[in-house]
Parts: sequence; structure tokens; C-alpha cells
Amino acid sequence: MTSETDRDPWYASWFGEEYLALYPDRDDLEAERQAQFVFGLLGPYAAKGRGGILDLACGTGRHAVVLSRHGTPVMGVDLSATLLARARARRADPAPGFVRADMRRLPFARGSFGAVVNFFTSFGYFDDASDDIRVIGEIDRVLAPGGAFVSDVFNASRVLATLVSREEKTVAGERVRIRRSYDAATRRIEKEITMGTGPGARTFRERVRVYLRDELESLHADASLRVRNVFGDFDGSPFDARRSPRLILLAVAGGGR
Repeated sequence: MTSETDRDPWYASWFGEEYLALYPDRDDLEAERQAQFVFGLLGPYAAKGRGGILDLACGTGRHAVVLSRHGTPVMGVDLSATLLARARARRADPAPGFVRADMRRLPFARGSFGAVVNFFTSFGYFDDASDDIRVIGEIDRVLAPGGAFVSDVFNASRVLATLVSREEKTVAGERVRIRRSYDAATRRIEKEITMGTGPGARTFRERVRVYLRDELESLHADASLRVRNVFGDFDGSPFDARRSPRLILLAVAGGGR
């Protein structure tokens, strides 16, 4: 059996064709709803920076394309060459820009963007928690004064309370086995995904650090990002630690209202 689990970092090998096959429900219709909600939050801030909106960890560009329809410049950044190839192949007018980069070292000047968004728990991937702090610092650096950041992660309280340890399903005719666990020592939710059976099976992992609301707000505050609102989903509902599926924070960089 070919294993990808021992290759570090895990996210370098996972976000490719197998990832896309496993999550077919993450489609353009979902992105339309999510991006429209986020633009309602970030639209008033986008013009504060020449670059408009930065979609950080943009994946296949689903959200970036929707955001660009509003006439503001949009730049998507991701580490996965596979996902970026899909993003660049999208038809869009105006078309977002796409750049391959590590979110800990963004290739943009200070104050380049009026707004930044980070969708779908694309945060907490690194072995060292100080790298998460570094990411937040980079977001603050590239934001223009008074710019805004929307952070979207899963609601850790709800996920931990409802964690399903084992799951099997068929995806595109292929058997998929998923094992989930929570490591309290590292504060990570770990997922092992085995796709296929026999000699051709491939195994991947996801390891995501858990952040509760107060912890995430504290990280923002340490980077001079002041949290202005907290939502529990893309419908704008208030955050409820027991019930909300998402934890969505709107924060403003220094000098903003």
C-alpha cells in the first residue's frame, strides 16, 4: 500500500486530486452563498488597499471568482499547485489573480489589501503553534490601515462533541475509510483517510489544531486585529458554541472603525 502519511508536511501531499474527489459537495453553489455573505462584510473595506481582497488559501478559486464579480480586485493565494491549476482554468470576467505561496510568508507589500478572507478552516495546520501566530501577523501586515479580515473555521466545541470516529463510504466508485480522533496533548483533530483497497490504496492525513472562540479572538487581538462581529454560519446567525457549525470572525486592522 502506498502511504502519504509519513511525508511532512501532511498538507503538501493531501490537497490534490484525492482531496477534490472526497469532497464533491464543496461546489460552486456552496461557494456562491458563502462568498456573497463575506463580500457583504468585506465590501466596504476592500477599497482601502490597492489589491482589493486577498483570498488566503483559495483552493480551486471557487470563492475568488464570486468575489471578483463585484468589480473589486481579488488575489487568491494557495500552496497547492494542483488546486491553483484548477483555479486558473476557471472562466471569469474579471478574472482574479492567483499566486502560489506559503501563508507564513506572503509575497505582498505591507498594506496591499483592503480585505482578507480565509475560508473553510484553512488555519491551524502547522506543527508549531507559533506558525499560526505568524500567519495572523502576516494578515495584519498585508492589510491596509482600517482594512478587515474574515476568518472562517469550524466550531471546535460542536465538532468535538459530535466527532464520528469511523466512517466508510464510496466516492466515485472507490471505497473510502475515514478514522477521526482528538489528541488532547497536541489539541489536534486528526483524520486518517484511506482511499481504495488492496495494493492501490492511498492513505492521507489531516491534522488541524483546535481553536476555541476566546483563543482565536486573543490571537487576533495580539496582532492588532480588533474583532467586530462573530457569526455561527454564512447565514449571518449569531455564534452559539453548542449549535453553530462555523466560527466566523470579522476583525478590523488598526485605524479602522
